[in-house]
Amino acid sequence: MMKRIALTGAVLLGAALSFNAIAAAPPTPEEKAAADITDRQAVFKLLRLSNAALGAAARANNADAAKVALDRMQMLAKMIPEVLTSDTRAFKATKTRASDTIWDNKADFDKLAGDLQATLKEVADKGAAGLASAAQTIGPKCGACHDRFRLN
Repeated sequence: MMKRIALTGAVLLGAALSFNAIAAAPPTPEEKAAADITDRQAVFKLLRLSNAALGAAARANNADAAKVALDRMQMLAKMIPEVLTSDTRAFKATKTRASDTIWDNKADFDKLAGDLQATLKEVADKGAAGLASAAQTIGPKCGACHDRFRLN
């Protein structure tokens, strides 16, 4: 009876350990690409929301709210090159608006992301004095990238 219990316990323990090893397996290339696309879409969605908040703060001449929005946008803009490091062209299972030209012109893409970062810093450095022109200054920087690297 003890042998049967020990054997059953050993089988169950082995099965549990095997399941954990399977569960800890690295993601497939398709899973990694889908996760990378989801991550970058999240960054751009938050950037869009922060930009809308900045526009509302500028219209209301609310310097405190504008500072919060600009701080967020600066943090998110720094993430743009990071979330676009892996070429996901081969994996079309996740719908994306990113153009394949990003990967063919990555240096140009990264330069435009850097231009956005620099512009956000300039606007933030102006403080309340820069509120009126914030949207007119930032908008073209976003648009430059959208025109070249985003599908409609």
